[in-house]
Parts: sequence; C-alpha cells; structure tokens
Amino acid sequence: MCMAPDHTDAPEGDASDVRTVRQYMPAALLAIISVALVTAIVFVVGAIVTNRPEAAADDAAAAAGCLPSDLRITADPAVAEALESILRKPAGGSGDCAGVTVTAEPSATTAVALGKGERPDFDIWVPDSGMWPAYVAGVAESTGSEAPELVVGDTIASTPIVLVAPEALASSLSGENAAFATLAKQQSFAALLPDPATVASSSAALLALQTAVGGDARTFTGLVLSLARSVPSTEDALNEVAGSSTSAVAVTTEQAMSRYADAQGDHTPLSAIYPTDVKASLGMPLVTVADSSPTTLEAVDTIAEAVSEDDGRLAKFGLRDAAGHSEDADLAPVAPTDSTNQYEVLSTWRVLTAPSRMLALNDVSGSMSKPAAGEMTRMDLFEQAAVRAIHSLSTESSLAVWVFSSRRIGGQDWQEVVPFGPLGDPAHKKLSLDTANNLHSYVGGGTGLYDSVLAAVSYMRETYVPGEVNLVLLNTDGYNEDDEGLTLDELLTELEKIHDPAKPVPVIAIGYGPDTDQDALEKIAAATEGAAYQALKPTDISTVLVDAVAQRGCRPYCS
Repeated sequence: MCMAPDHTDAPEGDASDVRTVRQYMPAALLAIISVALVTAIVFVVGAIVTNRPEAAADDAAAAAGCLPSDLRITADPAVAEALESILRKPAGGSGDCAGVTVTAEPSATTAVALGKGERPDFDIWVPDSGMWPAYVAGVAESTGSEAPELVVGDTIASTPIVLVAPEALASSLSGENAAFATLAKQQSFAALLPDPATVASSSAALLALQTAVGGDARTFTGLVLSLARSVPSTEDALNEVAGSSTSAVAVTTEQAMSRYADAQGDHTPLSAIYPTDVKASLGMPLVTVADSSPTTLEAVDTIAEAVSEDDGRLAKFGLRDAAGHSEDADLAPVAPTDSTNQYEVLSTWRVLTAPSRMLALNDVSGSMSKPAAGEMTRMDLFEQAAVRAIHSLSTESSLAVWVFSSRRIGGQDWQEVVPFGPLGDPAHKKLSLDTANNLHSYVGGGTGLYDSVLAAVSYMRETYVPGEVNLVLLNTDGYNEDDEGLTLDELLTELEKIHDPAKPVPVIAIGYGPDTDQDALEKIAAATEGAAYQALKPTDISTVLVDAVAQRGCRPYCS
C-alpha cells in the first residue's frame, strides 16, 4: 500500500524547497561521513607507523641524544673504540645508545678502496688524519677511477708525533737534541719509519723533517734516502727499537706509544721524546660524501658535540682533544699538522723511494788514468765514489753497468759489463761492486760520448719498467772524440724523437775535472729532463756522484 508523504514536520515555504532539502540531504551526510572516515584512517595508520619498534626506538634514541640506529660509521682503529664509547653514552644524553656501532678499518684500506672507485659503505668516516681524503683523490687520479667527492668536517681528536727510543738513548736526546733537526744531522743511530703509504704518523713526521731542514729539497731528499728505514707497521718499528742491539729511534704517535706501554706493563724499555723544534700531530676529522642526507649532516653535528662534551674518555684511549690539549698538565698542546702539506710530502716520498732502474754509463777513455790527487788517478777516485753510490741504492733497485770509449767492440763505442739485476740479490750486488772497483782495467781509447749516450737512452726506453725510476747515470771526464759518430746536434735531435713524457728516461750527467764539455752535458740533460753536475776538484768526485744518485727520484724538479 502506498502512503502519501507526511508533511506534518515540513517547514513553511514553497513545496519545491522542501523537496530540494530532502533530495540532497543524503549526499551531504555522505560527504561528512567520508571526511570523518579518511581522518580516522590517517590517524590509525599514523598510529601504526609511530608504534613500529624501529620508529619507537629512533624516537627514544633521539630523546636520549643518540644517533639513528641505521647510521653507518667507519673509523680508524686509533679512534674507533673511543668514538664508540662516547657515542654509546654521550655526556649530554640521558640513556644508553645501544644501537650505535662503529666499524674499525685502517684509514689506508678505506682510502685505497674509495680511490679505486668503490662506493662508500659508510655515512660518516673518521680517518686518523685529514690527509686521507686527499690520498683518495690521488689514487683516483693515478688509476683513472671516479672516486666520491668527500667533505672534511670538524676534527674531533688528535695525537702528537713522538720519537721513541730505548731509555739510554732517550736520555741523551734531550734539550736541543730532542728535535727533528737532530735526525737530519745524526750519524750514531738509525731511524725507523713505519711505511708512510699506510701509516699517517710517518707522513706527518716527513713533513716535520722537511720543515726542520728549511724545506731544502736536496737536503730533504738525501735525508729520506739515507736516514729513515721503512718498516711495515708501527708495531714492527716499536718492537725492533725495543729489541735493538744498536741505537735506534722509531717515529710514531703518543697514542701508539701509550698503547705499547700499557701492553708491556712495568717492563717498557722505551721512552717517548717530544721534538722541540717542529710540533707535528695527527688530527682525526669527520668526513662525509658531498651528497650526504640531512640526517647524516645532523649526525655529524651530534657526534662533534658529543665528543666535545666528553668526560675524559678520549684520554682513556690515549687521545687528545681536537686542539691537541692533553689531560696531563706537563704536556704542551700540539695542534694537528696541515693535512694538505702532509699529503704533498707523502707524494714526494713515494717518488723519491720508488725503485730505481739505473744504467751506469762510465767513461773509460785514456784520460781517466790522468793523475788527480797525489798518487791517485781520476779513475781511482771515481771507483771509490762508485762503490759509495751503489751502497746508497735500495735493495729494491736494479743496476746495470756499461763502459764506453772509442771503438770498444769493432765500431761500437759502448760495452755492457754488468747486465741488469736487483741489488737485493747478494750475487748481483757483489758483481756490481767488484766491477766498480775494477773499472781501471777497461781504461783506454778516446771518448765515444754521443753514440754511447743515445744507445743507453734507447735501450732504457725499449726496456722501460713502469713504476720505477728509469735513468741513465753518465760519468765522463772529457769531450766527444768520435769523429765518425753522431754530432751533438744529431744526438739532441734523436733524443727529442724518442722522448716520451709518460715514460721518462732522464740522463744525470757528471763531468769530472776541468776538461769536461759541460755545455754538452747540460744540453743532453735538458733534452731528457735530467741534470748535469761538475766536479772540478778531485775531492768533489765522491760528493757529486753520491748526491746525483740521491737526487734520482725528484728529477727534473730538484732545487
């Protein structure tokens, strides 16, 4: 049955108005209900998200002054333990930040991986020196890799460079003798340098040594090649000094010495010496990649603040604060070393200590038998100098010996008397020394200079060994006397043709006595980016030859 609409409750007015209100009432209610429903969903979802265990943990961590649980921190072992201890319970926080984990990895390992193009597996990196980011760029350049752009932030900790010696030697190295300059002058003890390519304290020490000698390139080069013997690690250096039967000094850090002393207990036979002339120290910075997230950048600030407000835990791990202050009032503050210069001196060291592949081209013309000093001939003096020069070369180097005079073998002016071999091979080193002592037996004929130089340089170019310092060491006392061979202009033209900047073969030429064609030697050296020396007095021969060998790695940029 159909019932008529009830108009009892209808408002006054036109019937059409009443119909309109009744018709659209359901749509309005639907809209209101929809808004309420959406609001409820958002509220419920938000509550679910907020109540996730991870979110709740992060909120609690933030409230306690902790870092996000998923933040990745990689730090050098020198600072990793101290950093983790501080971040697990920061001084300004109110709880235990159990989620903080710091991965310990040697700075050199991280730097090499980044330099070879590997993606960073950290959000924040704390190396033991600000040098390492520059090292990353250097590795990338040499390998042609694309390394991440790194941003070096605040330094959070430091440790000064010290010299470590047995107590008896340490007591004599006091006052003015407690200095890097002493290392440059000393003759009575050996200095052990942990490998600068992997140990930052050594590159900082090299910079201090360079500063101590006034930045003089020649003095510094000789010092690097003759003074410091490199050992693989800091531990090796300290152990060797502690057990050395001869006087020796190890270059390391205050922290490394402190840890060594702690391990030895009351039986530590070593003492730390704080250099008085050049203050050097490692600064440990916070490093991030250039496109780090806001969360990471906030974490950097949090870490810097937590360490600066630390309650002494840096000192418990043998470290000083960022400015180099120690809790020991008797120890003066030492500011961190300039990391840019530290990397530059490391680069210099690597060039200077690169294995040499040297061809010694020795003049044995008749004039070498002329008297030089007393009853000694030019050749006698040269033989003595040659022996010293061989001893100055590292065991990683290789050496060949040629002699030259006019028409030694038919129309050929040069002769190989010792083929290339490693000086680390006792038999080859003995053969080289025996030959140096017996060069007088080859003396005779004129000076077949130009053809011999071209032959030697050509041979070195054809047999070039990458990664080594390939060079010709030319020793002569006269002028070219081979009228049937090359002229000087022809020689220089040929040297220019075979020159390759990517594979340099410098000629280091030494002229002995007043009869030398020094102008020709200088032109030959210039054409090969080498150097020319002259020993005018007999007493100069030994000094000049050894100096020339010492300068082999920095040519043509030695001062």
